Amino acid sequence: MFLTGRSERYGRMLLKKIKKYFGKEQHQFITPDEFAEYSGIKEEVIDKYLEKTS
Repeated sequence: MFLTGRSERYGRMLLKKIKKYFGKEQHQFITPDEFAEYSGIKEEVIDKYLEKTS
């Protein structure tokens, strides 16, 4: 999880927390909007990162 600078294990744990926060099931995805809201990282920063990595 390079966006946060943390390990993959931390990233997986963070995804579980975000899904629980938004009431999502394990198989559901989270959106960049949801990640931005939960993490406090500006959505523009997330969008730029996703553009670079895709």
